[in-house]
Amino acid sequence: MCPLGAHRDRYGLGVISIGRRSAVAALALAVVVLASACSSGSSDAAERSGATTTTARPGSTTTGEPSPSSPLSAGCDANAQLPAGRSVVTLGSGASARSYVRYVPRGIDPTKPSPLIIDFTAYSPASMEEAFSGWTTPNAKGQVKADEVGAVVVTPEPVNGKGLLTWNVDHTKGWTDDQRFVTDVLDDVQHDMCISLDRVLASGFAIGGVMASTVACEQPERITVLATVSGLWDPPKCSPSEATPVISFHGTGDHFLPFDGGVGDHVGQLGLSGETSTGLASMASRPGALASSEAWAKRDGCDAKATDHPVTKGVTRKEWIGCTGGADVELYVIDGGSHTWPGSNGMANYESLLGPVSDAVSATDLMWTFFAQQAPAVTS
Repeated sequence: MCPLGAHRDRYGLGVISIGRRSAVAALALAVVVLASACSSGSSDAAERSGATTTTARPGSTTTGEPSPSSPLSAGCDANAQLPAGRSVVTLGSGASARSYVRYVPRGIDPTKPSPLIIDFTAYSPASMEEAFSGWTTPNAKGQVKADEVGAVVVTPEPVNGKGLLTWNVDHTKGWTDDQRFVTDVLDDVQHDMCISLDRVLASGFAIGGVMASTVACEQPERITVLATVSGLWDPPKCSPSEATPVISFHGTGDHFLPFDGGVGDHVGQLGLSGETSTGLASMASRPGALASSEAWAKRDGCDAKATDHPVTKGVTRKEWIGCTGGADVELYVIDGGSHTWPGSNGMANYESLLGPVSDAVSATDLMWTFFAQQAPAVTS
C-alpha cells in the first residue's frame, strides 16, 4: 500500500474561525441506558486525566509553513505548549456555543507535528465515545492508545434533537451546521497545536461513523483516512475531490444498524425523541456495510472485486485494492458480531443491551495500523 501523502494535495489552514433527518433513528446505540452510565463515565474519565475546561481564543490567519510532503498547522509556528491530558474546549460555531473534548498525549514534543484523530460519538455525551473507542482511555493493560502513538484526539459534542442529542447528517432544517462545527474544531486545535495536516483520521461509532463518513465526503481536504465501527455510510451525492482510504468494522448480528442496511429490530429499546428520530430519518434506507464499502471503493477508483482475507476465527477482512494513489478500502466482517466496538474495554455496562463485545480483534489497534500505513509519519 502506497503512502497517502504521495497523492494528497494538502496545504496550510486559512482563516481560523472562532466565534460563536420513528423508530428510524434507532440506529446507533441503546441510548437511554447509555446516557446515565455515561455521565458517571465522563466524570471518571475527567478525574483520571485531570480534565480542565478552557475557552478557545480568537484565531490567527497565519498558516503553518508546509514542507513539501507534510504540510503543518499554524500551531507549529505558535510553539504553543498545551498541558497533557483531557480538557473540554468551548468555542463559537455560527450562532451557537459548542464544545469538544481535547486530549493531548503524554510525552510528545509540542514543537514537532502530531497526527490528529477526530472521533465522533453517536449521541451525547462525548464521553461515551471516549469509553467505546478507547483512543484516550486505558485498555485492559492500562495503556492509552493516544499516548502510545502520540496522537492528539478531539471528540466533538453533538447538540441536535431533543433528549439524546446527535449529528446533523442530513442537513436538517433548523439544526446546527455540523460541517461548519467540524471545520471550526479542526481550525481551533490546529491553531493551538502543531499538527501534520496530512495525518488526520476521522473515526466514529454508529451515527458517529455516519457523521465521520459525511465529513470525509464534504471535507476531503481535511480528512486523510476514514475509520468506522457499525456506521460506514455512503452519503448521497458524495463526490470528494480526493481518494480517501477507508477501514470499517461491522458485525453480521447487529440489531441496531444491521450489516445489510436500514435499521434493526431493536429500535424500540432506544427511546429516542421524535425530534431526534426525525432528523435521522434517512437511516431507514441506509445501504449496508458491504454496499457502503463498495461505494467508497468505486469512488476511490479501486478494483471492483474485493479480496477476502481470513483474520482469525469469525473475522474476515475484505480488501479493495488498485485504488487511486494506493488508498485501500477495507471492511472487517465480524461473524455474528453485535452493535459494539470490537476489542473495546469500555462497553461492559452496555452489553446487556447492545450485545457482547467481540475480543477477536481490536478495532482501535487495526485502525491505527491502517492509518500509519496510509499516512506514515515523515521523518527527516
